[in-house]
Amino acid sequence: MPFACSSDTVAEPRIIAGTPLQPFSLGHHLIFKRLGLPFTDAAGAPATFERVMTGIAICAQPHQDTLRDMLNGDWDGVFARWTKKLQGGWLKRISVSKSEIEDGFRDYLFDGYRKPPVNRYLSKSKIELTAPWEQYLKCTLISAGFSEAEVLGGYLPARWYDYFTVMELRQLDKCRDENEWRKVFYTEGESVQIKGVE
Repeated sequence: MPFACSSDTVAEPRIIAGTPLQPFSLGHHLIFKRLGLPFTDAAGAPATFERVMTGIAICAQPHQDTLRDMLNGDWDGVFARWTKKLQGGWLKRISVSKSEIEDGFRDYLFDGYRKPPVNRYLSKSKIELTAPWEQYLKCTLISAGFSEAEVLGGYLPARWYDYFTVMELRQLDKCRDENEWRKVFYTEGESVQIKGVE
């Protein structure tokens, strides 16, 4: 199992179908959800190539630009121009298959939906939270001082690291007995200990 590492909060550059993609964000995810794209929350879910291309086009710009285009009624035109540009130029010049494009996009999504490795503890509480995870993540980070734009537009794996860090800091504020302390992140030290036992 990988351990938590701050380098996981920095997105790698991604270019798919000749298109540089933005780091995957909560805002991109919410647009996927609004459009009912099948790979929302499930990077490996079956989808048509047209749906994959829609996902690539959405992630080719910051989510607020895509949302603005959709709200203004311009999205269909933006998507059509981008698709035409690809078909008229890039796809003809470069020998790349649809499956390579889809595999690259799926890899981008698997990375974008990645959460940090954290320790899990059995809860004695019978309280069950009912908010969608997107709202819980957003509201927790905003209450910790992030702006809504930072939460929606930031690299989603980095926002998950922020979320769990906030949880650890809140636990620290409340912890009065070190025996009640629960480590949040799965650390390199724990990884080394487990390897030593094997």
